[in-house]
Amino acid sequence: MDLLLKSDLARQTRMQLFNNYRKPDPGRPLLQRIRYQAGMVRAFRKMVHRMRPDLVHVKTSIGINFHQNAVYARTALWKGLPVVLQIHDGRFEAFYQRSSSPVRLWVRSTLEQVDRVAVLSEYWRRSLGRIAPRARFEIVPNGLDHSEIQALLANKGRRMGQVLFVGTGEEETTRGKGLEELLEALFALVPDYPDSRWVLAGLPLPEAVLRQIRTHGLQQSCDAGRIQLLGVVDEEVRLRLLEESSILAMPSYYENMPNLLLEAMAAGMAVAATRVGAIPEMLGEEGGCLFRPGERQEMRDSLARLLAVPGLVEAQGRRNRAVVQREYSMSVVQERTASLYQQVMQERSQRNRRSLPWVTSPGRSEESS
Repeated sequence: MDLLLKSDLARQTRMQLFNNYRKPDPGRPLLQRIRYQAGMVRAFRKMVHRMRPDLVHVKTSIGINFHQNAVYARTALWKGLPVVLQIHDGRFEAFYQRSSSPVRLWVRSTLEQVDRVAVLSEYWRRSLGRIAPRARFEIVPNGLDHSEIQALLANKGRRMGQVLFVGTGEEETTRGKGLEELLEALFALVPDYPDSRWVLAGLPLPEAVLRQIRTHGLQQSCDAGRIQLLGVVDEEVRLRLLEESSILAMPSYYENMPNLLLEAMAAGMAVAATRVGAIPEMLGEEGGCLFRPGERQEMRDSLARLLAVPGLVEAQGRRNRAVVQREYSMSVVQERTASLYQQVMQERSQRNRRSLPWVTSPGRSEESS
């Protein structure tokens, strides 16, 4: 969102942000939450009435965040404005399947009533198309800023045979990233590949992982710096780790279009990842070694192959760098977004208003975790 708001497209269209984010507070009373959300919807209606944009672009995820943003989308539709609803969450299909029948109807009708549903990949167009067959979809991928791509292309101090895993710093979501499966592979592969290095960042409890490593007799590898266990790292450290490492391990159970993978590709890394979300489309046949989520032997085999064949790591890295520059730069995202806006507004050409798209905040809702 920050990159889009700073882009040439934002300046050309005089894009404005309506920020509906409020810091989560589980202890906040329900009535207070309802009053807050009702007040935000009233504020949104007033600003839309005053500014009269040609298009409203709503970004959303799952759970209460989706329901709140669906209200904004429907409010804009009620005002007669075209709406682009963009979904950013790799758990959307599971969210829909777990919902009750009335909630499914609400989700499906929301997707089918807006002018376009923007998704990040062909996989998500097919997946959401099964939920809402009459919805109209457009693919707008994530992208990296030119300066970030150039910084990652510099790639100084690469360590061949260094595997990088990055969690979220939160226990449940890091588990969903496949931490336990990765640890099992690490325990098996460290003795077989004594020159390999392993960096596990974004760990919610590094001490707990260290205890497991000690149990498997790998304390010496930690002492020698072959295994590094880190909590949440800042952007500078994360980019340094991407530049230093040669293999990204991403054994996730769900993903949408992970920015971490885009960054790893720009840094020229090889990848061992699960076949989930947009990952297969991003890596193709030559950009990574893919395996099914939860299949621990397949993951070990994928990592072992990359550790054993440096030439494969280099080939995947070259391919991934070229693909990011060609298909996943912010300039490509701007072009596709501008084209989407034009298509939608042309379909509503009878509503001749000033070009002033609105974008709602992609931040988490107050009740989302």
